[in-house]
Amino acid sequence: MLPPFFTGVALLLGLNQVQTALAFIECSVLDYGAVADNSTDLGPALTAAWQECVIPQVTTTVATDVLLYVPAGNYLLASTVTFDGAENWNLHIAGDIYLPFNPDLTGTMLTFENCENILLNGPGAIFGNGYRYRPDGDLTLYPSRPRLIRFQTCNNCGITQVYLYDAPMFHVTIIVTHPTSNVAHDMAIIASHIGETDGFDMSGNNNYVHDVSVEVSNECVTVKTPTNGFVAERITCKWTAGKLGCNIGSFGSGATGVDVQNVYYSDVTISNSDAGVMIKSYPNCQGTVKNITYTGFTLDAAAYPIYISAFWEGGTDDTGTLEISDVTFDNFVGTGTPTRPGVLLDCNKATPCESIAFTDISLTDTVADTFTNACGTGLSGLEAC
Repeated sequence: MLPPFFTGVALLLGLNQVQTALAFIECSVLDYGAVADNSTDLGPALTAAWQECVIPQVTTTVATDVLLYVPAGNYLLASTVTFDGAENWNLHIAGDIYLPFNPDLTGTMLTFENCENILLNGPGAIFGNGYRYRPDGDLTLYPSRPRLIRFQTCNNCGITQVYLYDAPMFHVTIIVTHPTSNVAHDMAIIASHIGETDGFDMSGNNNYVHDVSVEVSNECVTVKTPTNGFVAERITCKWTAGKLGCNIGSFGSGATGVDVQNVYYSDVTISNSDAGVMIKSYPNCQGTVKNITYTGFTLDAAAYPIYISAFWEGGTDDTGTLEISDVTFDNFVGTGTPTRPGVLLDCNKATPCESIAFTDISLTDTVADTFTNACGTGLSGLEAC
């Protein structure tokens, strides 16, 4: 059952998007210069088909009535594409799209900006060839390497049934600064185990991620600021070994105005991860994180299974006032690692973590829990508020 703070908008936003339309307009990239030869740049054809066919023919509020269509075949995407200021259409990828290795390629390959009611779906795939940008695990050689997909200031948009492989940087970013409802669901992300390949980075209000599988060497499904109302359900995270499983943050050095509240994770499986769940910050941040629920987690060899840290990066100088409160950890089962605590809370002295609640925690292969500047209920050794 979804938490009461979640408005349900994200549950409703996909109804028109995923239904089968009785009739639709197809704007095929093959009619605008695309060639399925894995050599001709698909970028100009995507832009031309969108500008010359999609935009003039959008007449309804059903996204699947007008398709920007990438048919079956192998395509090269060698340039970034931005879809700015359009609404009510569907980028339908049936083929496979490959990124080249180009040290000068940067930015985001597919950006949806200032958009409303857009659907990106498969059954195709995007292959980022990210390992080429990180030879021998070197993450510093090409620091501006490209990301795959970004929804920027978008509302009522969705991504589903498309497979993403090995982005050079992050895979899916949904980031907004106003009320919004977007959904990512029923899809998989798989990356080489090198690093800096986040699965889903989410911010905004009432966003929803469900029924996804993420195998990357960084963060699985992560909440960024600002967020008010986020739900993640039925998530599988594998080999998130570079950083973490499902987390909130991080909040960078000196960040002010952090505002994350009403977050709900449920039915999550995490294996071979550097952490299970984490709220992480630099020690000089300011703002609020509150009303967070993690429930129904199964962990397998997760280092730091439950971790709140105001000192994740930036040393130990305790100057921050980040207020973390009303966080519930419920029904955690599985294994950690024998050299690290199952629960580690390390909060700012000026603003201790308050009302941290634990119920039904059953973790093995861990050392003793550690609490610093935190209070709550449910575990022996945790001071009551």
